Amino acid sequence: MTELKKGDRVRMTAALKAKMRGNCLPGKHVDPQGVRQTDDECLYCSTDHIEEFGECVGVVDGLVDWNVVPPSDPLYVEPGPEVDVRWQPSNLRYAYDPNDLQLA
Repeated sequence: MTELKKGDRVRMTAALKAKMRGNCLPGKHVDPQGVRQTDDECLYCSTDHIEEFGECVGVVDGLVDWNVVPPSDPLYVEPGPEVDVRWQPSNLRYAYDPNDLQLA
C-alpha cells in the first residue's frame, strides 16, 4: 500500500487511468457488450474525469472522513484508507485509493 501524507503532491497512475476509461477512449465510448455510446450517454467510464484531471498534479488533503457522526457515536468509523486529493489549479477535491496515486 502506498503511504501518502497530507501535503504530498501526486498524480494518477497509468493503471488508474486505464481502469477508469474501461473500453472507452475520448469520443469513442462502448458499453461492455461493444455497443457504441455517445459522450452524453456513456455510463461505463470516467473518461471526462481523466480528461479533466489526468495530467494534473494534486495535493493530498488527508484521509477521507466518511463519517456523519461524531467520534463518540458507536457508528463512527476511522477515516481512510482513501485520501482526499485537491487537483490544481481548480482546487476540486476527490477521493482515491492511495494505491491509485503516485508521488509527483
